[in-house]
Amino acid sequence: MREIKKYVRFYTQKRGGWKERGNQEPRNIVMLFNYDSKRLCTLTGLKIAECDWDSDKQRVKLSVKRANQVNAYLDGLEAKVNDIYFGALAIHRIPDNHYILKELHKDSEKEKTTLLEEWSKYLEVQKHSVKARSLEALTNSFEHFKKFAKGKRLDFDDIKTDLLSKYAGHLFGLGHVDNTVHKHLKRLRAFMTYAKKAGLHTNERYRDFNVSAKVGRILFLDWNEVKTLIDYKPENETEHKVLANFLFGCLSAMRFSDYHALKRSDITQVNFEGVPEPFHAATIRQLKTDKITVVPILPEALAIIERNKDAKGDYALPRMSNQKINEHIKEIGKKAGLITKVPIDIYKDGKRETKYQEKWERLSTHTGRKSFISVAASKGVPINIVAAIAGQNPKTTMKHYMGVLDKEKFEELAKRMKF
Repeated sequence: MREIKKYVRFYTQKRGGWKERGNQEPRNIVMLFNYDSKRLCTLTGLKIAECDWDSDKQRVKLSVKRANQVNAYLDGLEAKVNDIYFGALAIHRIPDNHYILKELHKDSEKEKTTLLEEWSKYLEVQKHSVKARSLEALTNSFEHFKKFAKGKRLDFDDIKTDLLSKYAGHLFGLGHVDNTVHKHLKRLRAFMTYAKKAGLHTNERYRDFNVSAKVGRILFLDWNEVKTLIDYKPENETEHKVLANFLFGCLSAMRFSDYHALKRSDITQVNFEGVPEPFHAATIRQLKTDKITVVPILPEALAIIERNKDAKGDYALPRMSNQKINEHIKEIGKKAGLITKVPIDIYKDGKRETKYQEKWERLSTHTGRKSFISVAASKGVPINIVAAIAGQNPKTTMKHYMGVLDKEKFEELAKRMKF
C-alpha cells in the first residue's frame, strides 16, 4: 500500500499593505490542503485579526470571544476535506482541486444565505418587536438598498466606506435629503449590528461612514396665532372638527396618535392641598414611546372636550384622520390670515437651500405639538417641565428648540440691560 502524504493547515491571509494597517485589521482565514504533491488553497469564509490568531496552533486564541465556535468550524472543515479525499480514493477516483472544491461547497451552497436574505429574516423578527410605522420605515430602507444592490453580488464584508458612499449617492440621486439618507444608513447599520451579534460576520467597517442629520428650523405658531385660530369661526362641521383636534394639540403638546386615542375617561380632576381651584389631567400611554405620561389639561383644552361631550362613544375629540386634518388645517390657516413667510431649510448632500413659504402652507397636526412647546418655553415654563409634559428628554427638547427659545433673549436684554 502506497504511503499517503497529506496535511491541512490554516493561516491568515497576508497581502501588500497589511503591515501598514496593523494587526487589528480582520484578515481572511485560509485553508491549505497539501495532498499527493498537489496544493489546494481556499478561503474558509471567516476573518480574524492577526492579534487574535495563534499561528502555532493554527486556531483562534481561546481568549477571543466566540473562539470555540470558530475553532470548531475549522476542525469540521479539516475533517470534511479529509473525508472528501479518502472518499475519492475509496471509489478509485484520483482527487484533484476541482473535485475537492466541488464536494467541499456542495452542501454549503445550499445552506448559505445572502445579506439580503438575512435582512429579510431580520424584518420578520422585527414584526414582533416594533410598531407598524417603524416596521414600514425599516422595510422602506430594505427596499431602497435592494434596488441599489440589484446586479451586485454583495456580502456582509462589502458594507464599508466606499460602498456606503455610493449608496448615499444613489439615495441623493433619488431626491432624498440629508436627514432621510441619514435614517436609511442608520437602519442599515442597525441590521449589520444585529447580524454581527448573530455571528453572521465580523465586519466593523460599516460603522465608518455616515451622513449627519441636520436640525432644521422649528415651525410653530406663537400665542397670538393660536388665539387667531381659537377665535376663527368654522364655516362648516368639518372645519369645526379639524379645529377641535388641531387646537387641542396646540394646548396639550400631545401627538396626534395620542389625542386621537384619548378617551373622556382618561381625564380626571386633580386637587392639591392649599390650592382651591381644581386642575384636570389626562393620563396616557404614549403610542410612540409606550411611556405613561400625565398631561395637564388647560381650561381652553378642557372646553374643547366639553363641546364634544354629546358625541357617541368615549372618545374625547371628534374622530378624523391625520390626513384629513392636515389637508383642511392649511385651508383654515389661509382663511384666518396666517400668511407670515417662514424660511424652510433643505439639506441635500451637505448643501443647504433655503426657501420661503407662508405659514399656513406648512401647518400639520405636528405643528400643534411644536407650538405648545415653543410657547410654553417662551412664557418662562422651565424646560424640564415642558419636556415632561411633552414626554421628551429635556436634552432633546433643548437641542431642537434652542433656536426658537433664543429669540426671547433679545426681549430680556432690552427689558433688563438699560444703562
